[in-house]
Amino acid sequence: MKLKTTLITSALLSGMTFSVFAAQELSPEKADALVPYDRITFSGRYDSAYEANRAASKLADKQGAAAFFVRDMSELNGNSGNVRVIADLYKADAPAASQEPTYRVFKGVRELPREEASALEPFDTVSVRGFFPVQADLNDAIALLAKEKGAESFFIVRETDANSGGANQYVTAYIYKKDAPKRKIQVQDNPIPADSEAGKAALAAGGEAAAQVEIPNVASSTSFSDKVGRFFETQNSAEGSRYTVTLRDGTKIEELNNATALKMTPFDSITIRDNFSSAVEMCDQIAKRTAAKGGKYYHITSQRELNGGNIMVTADIFK
Repeated sequence: MKLKTTLITSALLSGMTFSVFAAQELSPEKADALVPYDRITFSGRYDSAYEANRAASKLADKQGAAAFFVRDMSELNGNSGNVRVIADLYKADAPAASQEPTYRVFKGVRELPREEASALEPFDTVSVRGFFPVQADLNDAIALLAKEKGAESFFIVRETDANSGGANQYVTAYIYKKDAPKRKIQVQDNPIPADSEAGKAALAAGGEAAAQVEIPNVASSTSFSDKVGRFFETQNSAEGSRYTVTLRDGTKIEELNNATALKMTPFDSITIRDNFSSAVEMCDQIAKRTAAKGGKYYHITSQRELNGGNIMVTADIFK
């Protein structure tokens, strides 16, 4: 489960600035339109995406960046509460990004962006374990193994601490041939769930409305192949089409991202005030209340820190 999409949506974070610091946060559109001069990776215990973004802002400010954009936030070691954050840094005179796709190359092997990697079928995986003081060292280690297997490109799909509280990491990457076949994935980004009321209504309407509905048994554009690699090496709760909470009675409640929720109409909402020990606990509580109200899906619309470490979170719920 990625904090970027589950604790507070990237749309809500976009444009958020931390005026105490000089470095300003860019919107996703602005960040993609400019060329960063550096990419930093750090980790820490952050209970919200806001806290992680604030930490990124401080680091960007220390390095003299005029702006920053958090590219990825993902939990390490399941429910440990530790979060790995990747952020791009920009100069005030950052050049405009080329519209042509560009790739970072390590040891002669390309690193694929997530969107391209998820659309292709890998032929194998490679894994490394060790201490990597900077991200480039880790990418070099992965690239060397990928090159030995004849890969033309790679994508790091999973990165966890090798031992609790230690500095070593265990990292797995998918590797791809030059002519890697394309996967069959959803035509629509962020499709409406087929078994939701909104999905059933859209299918009944047909035409463009029906085209917005997910196709059963077809992979999401945000998920990865399950045909290579051992499950525990390539999968975690962040992967897949939607984050899902399974209740004790077996009921599955799914979380919607911002783009999907905008295509649907909620029938109710819930607000919870509590001192959550982790993002997982917060989502579990939201899921329980969603199920109690007869909902199948929820979407977190706001999250605010209160006095005493409490958090007030509000979510829309959908049938």
